[in-house]
Formats: sequence, structure tokens, C-alpha cells
Amino acid sequence: MVFIYIFMILLGVLPAVITARKMLEAKKILKEGVHTNGTIKHIKTVRIPKGAWIDQLTIEYTDRATGKPYHAKATVTYHKYKYSDTIPIAYLPGQAHKYAIHSKGGNTGMLIFSILLFLFVLFAVYKIRQMLETGQM
Repeated sequence: MVFIYIFMILLGVLPAVITARKMLEAKKILKEGVHTNGTIKHIKTVRIPKGAWIDQLTIEYTDRATGKPYHAKATVTYHKYKYSDTIPIAYLPGQAHKYAIHSKGGNTGMLIFSILLFLFVLFAVYKIRQMLETGQM
């Protein structure tokens, strides 16, 4: 039974770990990377549940060392950018396919949600164990 508890806890912490890792990687790229401007090449407007709209951007930027163009993807609020606008972007030298877009708290909400999810899973595992020990199940 202990293995099931451990599995549930690991499954609950997984989204927080993934989100934190992505945030740290983006921070590293923004700190150590080459900063340039990318040009919006395509905008796809998508409706999400509850009636809100978002724009999915395809951004093209050029590696300064090789001159090779690369494409980045970003999700932004509806009508924040127009076609051919420029966006600041950073990429790792020698690994231009790894990029980060300058944004304000893009993953903070997801990190908070995943931490709350993890705390809920911990509480649920505790209550399940408590119920099994007292014979309430």
C-alpha cells in the first residue's frame, strides 16, 4: 500500500516539477542567451473554454552566428500583437532552437496551481491512510 501512496504523491508533484524546470530553463536562457528580436509570421486565434480568446504566435528569429532562421511559438492574450510586429527573444548560443520569450509571469499561475494540486494530493493520501487504519472504508 505504501507504494501506491508514493506513486500518488509523485504523480501529484510532477506538474510542479515540470513547471519549475521550464521556468528555470527560461530564466537561464534569458540570462545567458543571445538577445534579439523576432518577427511575428503567423497568428492563430483560438477560443478556449469559458469563452476567452487567445492568440498563438509563430515567431521567426535569426541565429546571429549562422544566419539560419528559426521559429518559436508563443501564446499571448487576444489581439496583443499584429502580424509583422517584433518581439524580444533570447536563444542559447550554439543551440538556437532553445529559446525564451521575454514575458511577465507566464508560468507563475501554473506553478501556483500545481503546488496547490500537490498539497491536495498529500492531504488526500493522508485521509485515505487514516480511513484505512480506522476501518472506515
